Amino acid sequence: MQTTTTPAVNNCTLFCQQQVLAENLPFSHDQLKEVINRIYTESSSFTGYLKFISLASDDCYQLFLFFYKGAPYAAGRYAEGKPVIYSIQDLARQLVKSDQSSLFITLCETDPILLKCMLLFLQKEPDIKAPTTLIDFEYIAHQIDDAGKHAMIALRRENAFNYYFFKDGKCAQVYYADLAFQRPEGMTLEEEMLLYAFQPGDTILAYIYRDMNTTMSDDSKLYDKESLYTLLTVGYIKNKRKDDQGTTSPEETTDSKTGISESKASHVILAIESGPQAGARFMVILPCTIGRKDCDFILDDRLVSRRHAELKFVKNAVVIEDLQSKNGTKVNGTKVSSSKLTPNDLVSLGMINLRILSE
Repeated sequence: MQTTTTPAVNNCTLFCQQQVLAENLPFSHDQLKEVINRIYTESSSFTGYLKFISLASDDCYQLFLFFYKGAPYAAGRYAEGKPVIYSIQDLARQLVKSDQSSLFITLCETDPILLKCMLLFLQKEPDIKAPTTLIDFEYIAHQIDDAGKHAMIALRRENAFNYYFFKDGKCAQVYYADLAFQRPEGMTLEEEMLLYAFQPGDTILAYIYRDMNTTMSDDSKLYDKESLYTLLTVGYIKNKRKDDQGTTSPEETTDSKTGISESKASHVILAIESGPQAGARFMVILPCTIGRKDCDFILDDRLVSRRHAELKFVKNAVVIEDLQSKNGTKVNGTKVSSSKLTPNDLVSLGMINLRILSE
């Protein structure tokens, strides 16, 4: 692991880290290029984040560029105690106009659950935000258990955020940025969380998240290694002429009927056009079950069945299959049991409409 000693960085807000590949490296274009090369060569399925910390002011701000399975996924900023969603280009513009002599780079590989927790924190308003002494925190934990749904709780002590991930109502994974906390032996994760939440003499701030859907940046699929480096150093990328795009490689052939590239068939982009999440876009990995509980993609609609439908790739086509749902699945207004999908098709489940995007 590459690292450098920067005491002032330790005064910034601390977020959870797992496999730290580079830490607090002074920013330069050469250093950035080396780190980006490492992302694309270390692992073809790198999941984690690239973080830029600015020490230009007393309240250091942090820029996050998230990667999922080897590709840029989303971005965000944390400054003045507030999380902000960024597009990847927004992050690049902020980075380019920053005082680069005060910037430091950290590269951290994470598991998908920690990535999810960090995205939730940056993208969502918590359902509850309050000191643990001013709410019935133990009752809230019991509510999550009774509901049997995924949830996330962030607990902050001083400048460190710690995450507790609940799967089907049970605390399944914990992540600590507060390295001073000595984890006890012989406790369940729920008991450990309660112990942390009520430490004598400390104010612990709780953030409760029940909406677990996170979004990918609209521009996440626009950048490869070279264009991402250019974006992060210049702040923009000039549009290429069609003639500059080159020929399509055999591995990236596109089916003329579906309009969906074979090389991209491992995932599909869904745009929600109705319901509480209207306007959001999601990248889902195929195969993907859709429903209200215990599914890969969860929709909050009482007319959607627990396991309503499945998206999968069959014979060079993206297919949706109804899983004997109560209210059925429609494609472009027609009820189907199974149907091939093409870009711009409208899938209706309950009261929610999902648009299939090419990219």
